[in-house]
Amino acid sequence: MKRSYEGKAVTLLGFGRSGRAVADFLLPRGAALTVFAKTPPDEGEMTHYAANGVRFCIGALPERLPGELLVRSPAIRPDLPPILAAVARGAQLTSEIELLFDHTAADIIAVTGSDGKTTTASLIAALLREAGHTVYLGGNIGTPLLPMATQMRSTDVAVVELSSFQLMTLQKAPRVGVITNMTPNHLNWHRDMAEYIAAKCKIAANGIGFLVHNGACPTTVAAVSRLSCPKVAFTVQQGNMILADGQKTHTVPVPSSFSLPGAHNKENLAAAYAAVRELVTPAQMAAAVADFHGVPHRLQTVDTVRGVRFINSSIDTTPTRTAAALSALDRKPILIAGGRGKGVSFAPFGGILAEKTIAVCLYGEAAEELEQAIGGRVPTHRFDAFAAAFHAAAKMAKCGDTVLLSPACTAFDQFRDFAHRGEAFCRLVREFKEEGLPL
Repeated sequence: MKRSYEGKAVTLLGFGRSGRAVADFLLPRGAALTVFAKTPPDEGEMTHYAANGVRFCIGALPERLPGELLVRSPAIRPDLPPILAAVARGAQLTSEIELLFDHTAADIIAVTGSDGKTTTASLIAALLREAGHTVYLGGNIGTPLLPMATQMRSTDVAVVELSSFQLMTLQKAPRVGVITNMTPNHLNWHRDMAEYIAAKCKIAANGIGFLVHNGACPTTVAAVSRLSCPKVAFTVQQGNMILADGQKTHTVPVPSSFSLPGAHNKENLAAAYAAVRELVTPAQMAAAVADFHGVPHRLQTVDTVRGVRFINSSIDTTPTRTAAALSALDRKPILIAGGRGKGVSFAPFGGILAEKTIAVCLYGEAAEELEQAIGGRVPTHRFDAFAAAFHAAAKMAKCGDTVLLSPACTAFDQFRDFAHRGEAFCRLVREFKEEGLPL
């Protein structure tokens, strides 16, 4: 439903990538924007938006929020008292993602899950492009799509990665939804696992065309069993992708051209193909994945320096992701882990690290808790700074070893986000290479 924004008082709650995208979309349409943000944007951005009439209020939210329309950034909980009070007075609460749904003519394929969202969304986009479709890829993956919404045609496809934060208030439905899996995640933001699962399931709560889900994940299977929408379950067995819709089962071999390591990546491909099987032939899938070498910060081989392979998997912000990364490697690595936890227990994770690494270098806020979980079962070294953990790992590595960054934690204690951390790792690898010191 397209709306008129001329003269409408709109309040933006947060001004990160999502908030700026909303401003860029609404300003040319005549909206009067007020921004509430904990911290100010950089000086250049603030000057630019203020010159275009945006009013900034920096600090905590006031008890009484102005505006007819409130646009929530993903990290802001929708049940904060000032937001609830504004809605009770008649304000409408929405988000950048819901505005995208309102204003695009394109089909939307939405992807969520605890692990594998970005790779699955990227694979969907690659498969569709190989089949000749015009595709827009974005959302939580890093590129807000709202500014491009009105240029999308009805024959185009928007592939949108959605986090649980974005899904909390979603009242729209994509044509296709994908849930890659569900494991404990973001429990430092969600009240409990039940709220997290409920948020993920909102992807299919409002008249979805069909839902693709992981048939090998008990938590996901139990959660989606309560949903009444059409469903397709995917699993991978003996090199085949098994797609079951409750009436028919389709068996499709994983293409030999698919080179991403690890069983979890085969599951990501199965999820992607299940979402687009009616639009993409197996031959087109094979051609697409032959040119698909993954996405940055996900088991990304950065370089081999004097016989030591350095792998950046900074996206691994939970223990389950790090466990999958370790299982994907052909030998035990020296692991760099740590950062800020998500409220998930590391206790079961310590045994995995003891079994699948030759040494662990820990850093950041969660280092002590991770060290306790490992319990001395593998050589463990703890540091305050990320760079110190890197240098220790690089110096202890011998020719033939692998140094893996797979933190099992968020990056927010020392970096803007996981990508910033991954870029720092890549820079440290380059510097280590340039030093030319013998191992």
